Amino acid sequence: MNELLKLSAVELNKKIISKQVSPTEVLEAHIARIEQVNPALNAMVEDDFVRARKLAHEQTEQLAKDNTNLPVFFGVPFTVKEMFAYAGMKRTGGSIHRKNEVMDWDATVVARMKKAGAIPMGTTNVPELGFWFECYNPVYGRTNNPYDLGRTCGGSSGGEGALLGAGATPLGLGSDIGGSIRMPASFCGVFGHKPSRYLLPLTGHFPFAQDDFHTTLLGEKYPYTSMGPMTRKAADLYPMLKVLMGSDDVDQLTIKSPSLPERTEEWAGRKILICPTPNFHRARGTDDDMAQAVRNCGKLFKELGAEVEELDPRFFVRAVELWFAALKNSKTRNLYETLMGPTQHLSVGKEILKLTFGKGDYTLPNLLVSLAEIFDTGKKDFSEEMQALAAMRAELDAKLGDEGLLILPPHPRVAPKHRAPLWSPFDFIYTAIFVTLGHPATSVPMGLNDDGIPLGVQVVAPYMKDHLALSCAEFLETTFGGWQPPKNI
Repeated sequence: MNELLKLSAVELNKKIISKQVSPTEVLEAHIARIEQVNPALNAMVEDDFVRARKLAHEQTEQLAKDNTNLPVFFGVPFTVKEMFAYAGMKRTGGSIHRKNEVMDWDATVVARMKKAGAIPMGTTNVPELGFWFECYNPVYGRTNNPYDLGRTCGGSSGGEGALLGAGATPLGLGSDIGGSIRMPASFCGVFGHKPSRYLLPLTGHFPFAQDDFHTTLLGEKYPYTSMGPMTRKAADLYPMLKVLMGSDDVDQLTIKSPSLPERTEEWAGRKILICPTPNFHRARGTDDDMAQAVRNCGKLFKELGAEVEELDPRFFVRAVELWFAALKNSKTRNLYETLMGPTQHLSVGKEILKLTFGKGDYTLPNLLVSLAEIFDTGKKDFSEEMQALAAMRAELDAKLGDEGLLILPPHPRVAPKHRAPLWSPFDFIYTAIFVTLGHPATSVPMGLNDDGIPLGVQVVAPYMKDHLALSCAEFLETTFGGWQPPKNI
């Protein structure tokens, strides 16, 4: 593997600014890696190499004239989840009804990365409508895990996770409503951060138009989706978050002028909660190797003088119920209405039958949820659940205090085999609950298991204390090794 593919974006930028390497050389190293691994991974679904090469050439010429006052990611390539608006590229969301939809504008986070000097290389695969924690859709097909092609890369930012894990991109833009940044990051052995709610603008995310932020996405109807950075090196999370955060004057709920305190290296006396085997109703229990990764963190921080306590495993026992209630409480339309697109009627039963013959235009998880919504006659008042969620948030805040951290698994197991999540569909709750609680959470790789599959932990910080989770991720990387390149691809 080219040595440039093992460096952080910060390190690449320093080498570029000091003229040790050019933006063109860095870009070509990553394009070559994408072309090497993508036939097996199917992670990048639309490349933007022509424009990327032109921009890299322009930056190389600019660098020859003046290497002062250049932005933080000048010359560094990045990739974009296909659910973001990205001018000149498709934003299908993996839906057949949008397979020809090309955007003529950039999502705010894409525009901010470009302004920071980063070079976009293309878009990456997602599940259909971004729903489900496997990465498959009828437009682009299935994405595989770089550590084992027979395993899922996770979803919904699965293409990003796979390319990062393969060393084919240093930075990726992801989004997260049920763990869609943190699960693929964990499955693919890289870093992913779901920021505090309202820290980053949602503008440009599928399926929303800019007008939606003034007409539809208001108050309780604002979705729980969070944008966030995905990186192969922990040191890139903090500067990337600084580039992305803050209001864009379109998304009205984004915090206007947020501050991100400096990173810390102070662990002595800090409260560290660990929860190696959380008990989530409807989800499977944690495998031993994932639980042990959490215990290893607790042991490390205890040796450093932190106040390490174990959180009651049943603290999050109602999490599945409360997550679904929060989403139902905020939705303006259901999945069935989104899935059928411009058609007047969709026969879910007929589409499920077509799938049994290897045909069909939709994925099974989406069809099953749509079927459930059609016959849903359940309660419409979720005030009790929202109160319970608020109580859970308040209790967690009290336990964390202003400077504490919670460490728990991001998933009950390492990356599952393809289709295996269908038999344990609520396992996403390990990450999902922190979307509805609003806390920042970071997925951190913790080495490989005996089969060479990435292990990981999830670090949760108090609301708007993202710097603490990111600091912890960097420290754990130095201790446990962080991202390790896959050996078989």
